[in-house]
Amino acid sequence: MSHAHAAALVLEASRPVAPAATVPIAVELRRDLDLSPEDAAAFDRMLVARPEISVFLSRAWLSGFFVDPPAGVQPALVMMRQGHALRGIVPLAIGKTLGYTTVSLLGGAYGSDRVDLLSARGFETATSDAFVKWIAGSLAGDGLLLELRDVPSSSALWGGIQRATDEGILRGAVQPREIAALPYLDLKERSSAIPSNAPATLTARSLEKHRRWLDRRCELRIDVLATRDEVMEAFGSLVSFLHRRWRGTPDGSVLDDPRTRRFHEHALPRLLEAGCLRMIRLSAGGDRTIAVFYGMARGSWWGYYLCGYDAEWAGRIHLGQVTLDAAIAIARQEGAAEFDFLKGAHRNKYAWPVRERATFDADLFSGHRRVQLIRAARAGRDAVAAARKAVRGVVSS
Repeated sequence: MSHAHAAALVLEASRPVAPAATVPIAVELRRDLDLSPEDAAAFDRMLVARPEISVFLSRAWLSGFFVDPPAGVQPALVMMRQGHALRGIVPLAIGKTLGYTTVSLLGGAYGSDRVDLLSARGFETATSDAFVKWIAGSLAGDGLLLELRDVPSSSALWGGIQRATDEGILRGAVQPREIAALPYLDLKERSSAIPSNAPATLTARSLEKHRRWLDRRCELRIDVLATRDEVMEAFGSLVSFLHRRWRGTPDGSVLDDPRTRRFHEHALPRLLEAGCLRMIRLSAGGDRTIAVFYGMARGSWWGYYLCGYDAEWAGRIHLGQVTLDAAIAIARQEGAAEFDFLKGAHRNKYAWPVRERATFDADLFSGHRRVQLIRAARAGRDAVAAARKAVRGVVSS
């Protein structure tokens, strides 16, 4: 996408639109990502207006779920129109289990950092209400379990669900599950560098010390990769680094899962072609890869997805933090306004003076008897898990 085209989309997305109340919003379900030119352009305008979420809702990213969906899931797109105009779109994962329907936003809990309903400007409430009403009328007949994962706290969906349950359109109980922190760095602020007296394990002085150790250790080269072959080779290094880092732990590395690896192998070339990928390679002497940063960008937004490094080669050098700092420096050079550390309140992210967003996880259980039994079973499992965790805490103390 050219800079002129991107600027035009930003201008178009920022223009307020007054909803036409006389024309109802119609909902259609489709099973592919093949959009007409008009729908694709409207979709792109919605993405431009939500840069912090746009990569995870882009067709380049979503295509990985459509080609190789998680087990038991049918990917779909819900399109909401007012006349011929596309007003909203939401990717879904739909499954049938034991006679009831499970619905979630496609990618939530499966690698997408955050997912949401996308709306044209001014239609957030109308599209969320139309979507929830459609779920209640089309999918809840034999029992519905709506599993919302990684949905921003600011999403219009939460209001749509509350209005629908209050008005009896959607019958059931909403069960909150988890809140996740999303730290991000405002690069427009002068104070966005690591402070010298940061209350964290890494300060500006210690980071500079580790850089000096690295410079003495090797001739460091930092490249933003631009070809498919380079990207896929770097991804292979990242898989290896993370496997060694998490080997022996209960869950292992996220990239140890074959389906997850296939997803990224499919998505990476498409993100690169769309201009959204930021794969950075650190190499020693120009020929040995020692660290890989897997990031993404849209407009003035940068996101940190994964980072891995050769811990055996690095020794006492905090190579992971040096790699993150290099990525932030490149984001500044590109004119980024925000560096998003994405999901997780890991301590290494808080070396920088970050702010926070949040995503919520929640389940909505319809009033169907079978679904309510599932709700009771999950509540029992959660109580047992919490008790075991509390016991482990007491014993370790």
